Amino acid sequence: MKKLFLLLLTIGLLQGCTSGTDSPSTPTEQQKPPVAAEPETPASEPPATTQPPTTTQPPTTPEKPSTEQPAQQETVYANDIFRNVTVKKTDQDTFEIKGQASVFEAVLNYVVEDGHNELTQGSLQATTAAPNWGDFTHTLKVKKAEPNSTLTLILFETSMKDGSRRMELIIPLPE
Repeated sequence: MKKLFLLLLTIGLLQGCTSGTDSPSTPTEQQKPPVAAEPETPASEPPATTQPPTTTQPPTTPEKPSTEQPAQQETVYANDIFRNVTVKKTDQDTFEIKGQASVFEAVLNYVVEDGHNELTQGSLQATTAAPNWGDFTHTLKVKKAEPNSTLTLILFETSMKDGSRRMELIIPLPE
């Protein structure tokens, strides 16, 4: 957490230094970079231009965006030993976890908690051990102890040195 804070602070300082370099220039030049930033947003629209061929099918166009929107809202989580991790609610109290891990002996562990109590825990097997990236998929069934609580999934690797949690990836489970 401290490393992330320091990284963000450093980026902010570097951006401030960059802005300071632009300050001797005229104010209109300072306004131009945001204009340049605006075309970058449309530059990210080529995937949208890839979508219109999909939308050329009139009957499926209204249905596909509505089914694709939840997929676009699906958040992907990662850290140094986990990547492309997604969690999807498949049924009441049931979640599907998918992703990749680079962990010792391809074993990753998880805990689901509600902020106060650990509700369930276990381990998963990835397809390949570190230093390679192995895929994993797991269906998790866990029920809230309190109706107003928020469930949190914590993926981690157990340290072979002292048994502690290593490289925790904290993921809020969808409601």
